[in-house]
Amino acid sequence: MSESSAAEMAEKLRDAFNNFEADDPKTLDLFTDDVVYRDPRFPAFEGKEALKGYLQQVAGENKAMQVSWEYTSMVSEGEHAAVEWMVRTGMELGGKKFEFPGAAFVRTRGGKICYYCGSWDTGILQQLAGE
Repeated sequence: MSESSAAEMAEKLRDAFNNFEADDPKTLDLFTDDVVYRDPRFPAFEGKEALKGYLQQVAGENKAMQVSWEYTSMVSEGEHAAVEWMVRTGMELGGKKFEFPGAAFVRTRGGKICYYCGSWDTGILQQLAGE
């Protein structure tokens, strides 16, 4: 059996988020036991147990905002992938659809995600809070 590449794992994670399955146990299984997951809003989540609570929060956020993740470009080789993405939501901000760009770096080991580092302008949260 061949191991999944970083690109394949990044796509599986995107699909889980788009299907509002971030809190599904199958989503947690995409990660190694010692995963390091970074979201710019929080300190790094280290290990599956720490990541589990975060994924539950993300599932709630994604459902509430009707989030859809679109990968606009990806560069990958083997265990490494870099992704540019656009998040589109079912919400409006200032009369326009609320959406924002970001990027992520993904590294895999043994066919699972061992490192994820997402990056986006968290200043948009202030805009959202002002609405």
